[in-house]
Amino acid sequence: MNNILIQFIGAIGYILLSVSYFRKEKKNILFTQLFSYIFFSTHFYLLNGITGTICNILGLVSLLTIYLFDKYKINYKLTISTFFICSIIIVNILTFQNIYSIFPMIASVIVIISFLCKSENIIRKVGILSALCWLIYAIVYKSYVTIIFEVVTLIDVCYAYIKNK
Repeated sequence: MNNILIQFIGAIGYILLSVSYFRKEKKNILFTQLFSYIFFSTHFYLLNGITGTICNILGLVSLLTIYLFDKYKINYKLTISTFFICSIIIVNILTFQNIYSIFPMIASVIVIISFLCKSENIIRKVGILSALCWLIYAIVYKSYVTIIFEVVTLIDVCYAYIKNK
C-alpha cells in the first residue's frame, strides 16, 4: 500500500485525538477517541507494527466498554478495566517484537487506568505520558506522521490541561 496513504490514515487518527482533549465532558473525550483508535489500529497494521496494532484494538474495545459503562451507569468498570489491562499485558508478551514493544503496552495500560478516574485533567495528564510512549514506538516503526502528531499532541494536551485546570 502507498506509504503516503498509510501516513494519511495515521494523520486522521491524530487529528481526532487532538480534538478529543479539548472536549469538556468525559463522554465526549471518550467518544472522539474511539474513532482515533480505529485509525491508529489501521495505520500500525499497515506499518507491520503488530504490538501497536493489537494495543490499539484492545484500547478501542476497552474504551468502548468504559464509554458504555459510563453512559449506562454500570458499576463494573474496575473489573472490566482489570481484564483489559491483563489482556494488553498478555498480548504484549505474546507479540513481543523488540524492547520497543513495551511502549504501546505502557501507553494502553495507563490510558485505561486514567478513564477509571472522574477527573478530566487526569485523562489529560495521562495523554502526555501516553504521547511520549507512542512517540518512541513511532520513531522505531518509521511512522512519520505519528512522530509529528505526537509532538503536536504533547503540545495540545499540555495546553488543554493548563486551559482546563
